[in-house]
Amino acid sequence: MADEKEVFGPYLPYRTWDARPVAGTAGLKSESWHPAHEQWGATQMQNRFQRFAKRFMLPLDYQAWVAVRAIGEGASRTGSGEFGPVNDYLRGDQFDLAAFKGQKVTFRPWDGQLRQPIIVAGAELPVSTSPQEGFLHERAEVDTLGIDQPESECKFQ
Repeated sequence: MADEKEVFGPYLPYRTWDARPVAGTAGLKSESWHPAHEQWGATQMQNRFQRFAKRFMLPLDYQAWVAVRAIGEGASRTGSGEFGPVNDYLRGDQFDLAAFKGQKVTFRPWDGQLRQPIIVAGAELPVSTSPQEGFLHERAEVDTLGIDQPESECKFQ
């Protein structure tokens, strides 16, 4: 459901003829982070952030944390502050980052995209974490979401 101006979207949840989840600009949304996410040690991270920032952690805060943490991990593991070695490490098989999502996050070597579980949430609470159980991928479970290498024209170097 797409209703960026929020004219009719708020009327859809719980008001459809057949009870079905509503997703999009009203209803369930896919997010990198949710302030009420509590699984896999996220409660401790949320609490530390709240003590420091005096507010809830939002998706943008989480994304910045992952970026800084990944670069720091790459620099410490390679012993270098240079782009080349850190970039190679981040895209390599040895890199993985615990990111409070139940499985490691990694970067795709072919386009540099962060592979991570996505939180599916309503306005107040998370409902689920994708990829959903039963969706399989030949290389990485989190690659079940979005375009994969064979379908993409992206050849990031």
